[in-house]
Amino acid sequence: MNPNFSVHPNHLSSLVLFGLSLGNYVLMYWVNIFLARHLGIGEFDDYNVAISVVTLLSTLATLGLEKYALRLVALNIEREKWGRLRSFLHFSVRIIVIFSLILLGVLSLSLEGILAWRQADFHIAIVIYAAFLPVIAVSLFLIEIVTVYGFQIPAMVLYRFLLPALFAGFLFSVQGLGYAISATSAVLCFGLSWCFTLLILDLTERVTSPKPLRLAKPSSHNRRKWIGKALPLMLSSLMMTMLTSAGTIVLELLYPSEFQVGLFAVCMQTCSLISLIGTSTNRYYLPMLVVLIERQDTRGATRLLRKRTRLIGLLILLYLGLIGLYGADVLALFGPGFSAGYPALCICSLGAVINALFSDSPYYLQFMGKNRLVVGLMSLAAAGMVGLSFILGTLYGVTGVAIAYAVPTTILFSLLKLLARRHLQRYLPVNVPK
Repeated sequence: MNPNFSVHPNHLSSLVLFGLSLGNYVLMYWVNIFLARHLGIGEFDDYNVAISVVTLLSTLATLGLEKYALRLVALNIEREKWGRLRSFLHFSVRIIVIFSLILLGVLSLSLEGILAWRQADFHIAIVIYAAFLPVIAVSLFLIEIVTVYGFQIPAMVLYRFLLPALFAGFLFSVQGLGYAISATSAVLCFGLSWCFTLLILDLTERVTSPKPLRLAKPSSHNRRKWIGKALPLMLSSLMMTMLTSAGTIVLELLYPSEFQVGLFAVCMQTCSLISLIGTSTNRYYLPMLVVLIERQDTRGATRLLRKRTRLIGLLILLYLGLIGLYGADVLALFGPGFSAGYPALCICSLGAVINALFSDSPYYLQFMGKNRLVVGLMSLAAAGMVGLSFILGTLYGVTGVAIAYAVPTTILFSLLKLLARRHLQRYLPVNVPK
């Protein structure tokens, strides 16, 4: 047992992480308002589709290694297996870069073929932003590594504050130099922001890594095992990304370069605050959960999960109150006509709330070896969401796609929470330490 690994959540750290998540949300939300007001409908759609496509690709590019790191890095620090951990870090970065380049090539060829077949305009913004895929994927991996080292707040400062601040600064610079803001210039600014963030993340990882790790020599190469353990996490993460991002892509296919696409993207951006909080708290609590399970302290694990639920629950109540009172006014900030998406915003928010509240459940189940169950349920939910989006999107537009997102998401995470709670109750009597 490594006594230096803390499994006791700090309320001040939790509040700071929430503040950083809120700051990130405000910055990115303001950037999207700025872009909505300075881009034409088609340009704003191109920007949002580029972000959605590359978000999906970045989930694939990491191969799930960033999620697996939450478990493996925490366990190797707990067991003080520094050589094995060093091997994992080197291997992960290399394979993420290689696979990102492969995905970039596949995207370029397939996108050009699809657009030529449909005789549609070439969306250059997608290809330009996808060129930054290796940078984005490695950054996402390093964020998780610095977090597991115990430096959650510096990691979140870089990811939640520096990245969007750089993005806003680059956009202002483009405008200040007299150039027109376009979808292409917007994704270039975002890509450059990722590049600067990666440089600082790499330096931060080197500084915050445990001293024994820096001195250790690589001692094992369990590449197949690492990939085998990470792939189920990648698949579940991909399905989750499809639930949140596929709606924008489906609407682009149904209503190319029309107002519907940008309107739905704005609704999802608005309700993403609560999902963002769920993701941030997972980064904070999950490494502790892994170590408590390793120590077979299921009472401690139960207390930890309850603390997380109480924190998320309070934030959810605040969020729902704000959406109920001011949701339409917030959407109106994007420009004329956007307030019409208020019903879709309310529907999407319900799905996002359930997602945030129970988002720890799939990780718990997968850490306990229930990979097939989690991936299977998430795949069904994602397939149901895409299918419903085409059907309901054709009939009801943005509101239909919002329903297609909220219903499968609510059913999925409610079921996963039920299964996780039942598993923990069965596991508890056997493994409670005396």
